Amino acid sequence: MATGDLVIFTDAKPPEDGGYPGLHPSSTVAEGIRTERDTAVPLRDGTVIYVDVRRPDGATGLPVLIAYAPYGKHNGFPPVLGAGADIDPPLPDDAPFEAPLAAYWCRHGYAVVYADPRGTWGSEGDATMYSRQEAEDGHDLVEWAGIRPWCNGKVGLCGVSYLAVTQYGIAATRPPHLAAINPNEGKSDHYREAAFHGGIPETQFTAQLSTTMGFGRNRTEDRLAEIRAHPFHDAFWAAQDVEFERIEVPALFVCSVGDQGLHTRGTLEAYRRTGSEQKWLDVHGRKEWRYFYSPAQTERLRVFFDHFLKGQDNGLASWPPVRVEYRDRTETGPVRAESSWPPAHTRPTAFHLDATTGRLTSEVPSSSGTAAYDPTHSPVGRAGAERVVFTLTFDTDTEFAGPAALRLWAESPGADDMDVFVELDKLDTDGQPVPYPFFAYLDDGPLAQGWLRATRRELDERRSTPERPVHAHRRDLPLPGGPVALDIEIWGFTAHFHAGETLRLTIAGADIRRWPPEQFAPGHDRLNNTAPHVLHTGPDHDSHLLLPLSNLSTV
Repeated sequence: MATGDLVIFTDAKPPEDGGYPGLHPSSTVAEGIRTERDTAVPLRDGTVIYVDVRRPDGATGLPVLIAYAPYGKHNGFPPVLGAGADIDPPLPDDAPFEAPLAAYWCRHGYAVVYADPRGTWGSEGDATMYSRQEAEDGHDLVEWAGIRPWCNGKVGLCGVSYLAVTQYGIAATRPPHLAAINPNEGKSDHYREAAFHGGIPETQFTAQLSTTMGFGRNRTEDRLAEIRAHPFHDAFWAAQDVEFERIEVPALFVCSVGDQGLHTRGTLEAYRRTGSEQKWLDVHGRKEWRYFYSPAQTERLRVFFDHFLKGQDNGLASWPPVRVEYRDRTETGPVRAESSWPPAHTRPTAFHLDATTGRLTSEVPSSSGTAAYDPTHSPVGRAGAERVVFTLTFDTDTEFAGPAALRLWAESPGADDMDVFVELDKLDTDGQPVPYPFFAYLDDGPLAQGWLRATRRELDERRSTPERPVHAHRRDLPLPGGPVALDIEIWGFTAHFHAGETLRLTIAGADIRRWPPEQFAPGHDRLNNTAPHVLHTGPDHDSHLLLPLSNLSTV
């Protein structure tokens, strides 16, 4: 293992271990589509990467869509993920992971380029993740594609997850031939949104993700080692930040509020910060791949790209800036046009915790109360893990859309730290939980989640607002003894409640939902809980939940 100033490299895994067939340059035609495999693309420093190009045979004046990610242009969906994704209609066997489908786009007059980035699979060099190098390489690929003799000079970027993150970095370098981007479910802050949730190390998803990456001929980043080496938000994490304000091309962002713990926060933050004068946001509550590949959404994406890559006047100008699905049940709930995110008609509204009744109330409780649970007495994630619950039942139909925050007065007597996990759920009129699509291929998700390690409670005052606390993560502040205020960020969500339904707030010392370790889902096993947690409510310790209430609703 070799260590630079910030990045930690290790030897890459042999490409053949990932099913890589090797370099076999070829050009073939089937059903009117020409496929050029393992086409060499030289980068500005002389390094060569390899791409597959698919385009309508014999056609010229084609716009190009690029999919840029390290999963392997030869690889489709891992079976463990595809099984629960509910993608309908099913994907063709040769569909690269999380990328646009060439068969569809070629039929509609596009070329599609699938890339193996620097250091991955057969491409030359050392592989890095979310780096300036990665962005510059993507810039070079855009410019290479934009001057192909069959190209019209217009290039778009499209794809999900990692393929969204690379779009951010590439677009911020402003390639001249880049005309539009479509980031679906990305990350904007790799520290806060993936590696450390509220300062608590994420130990499951990142480990599983590493099994699908790191294949190449030279060296690759050791992501798990880097996370262990950089527990604070230091220069390593700052080097991965994208200057979203530099992005100027038209952008269509797509965000599932069911991707708590990975993509939801990042997509909404990227939309907020991106400098493009023409930008749109779709907020939905469905499984991200099912939504991305659905016929209706694919047609919507084509309207977007046809407008900016082909110059078509096709009604895009009538689109609202933001479209929001207010989740009721799975894949149900009103979809509304909005002018902004959060919607302009929402207002942060405080509901106060009352430990004596277990309720959320519109007024501060008149008397003080405490509630306690002991996370040290239950194994992490066991169904019966101790927790505290507060509820709010609605008398009228009520809607929420936006981020939430929990101000929690808490202590852990005798301990210098505590890890707090927060979850919002919907209960139907019979008191049964309403499950939502979660993490692209799971079915038992919450409305929203939040986390905080108490020693990381220090806020970045410049960036924080009451409804959206942002923690500095520059140092640890041990608990002082006695109650301390914890401002816990709860990621953005949407919800439509009917009269008689209930919002449930759950607070615990470990993951409230726990998926098997082989699942690509968030999990947290390295916890700092050594004593019971005691929560305080009432006039002297106003613990309250700040919710994004629609002013069209009354509570």
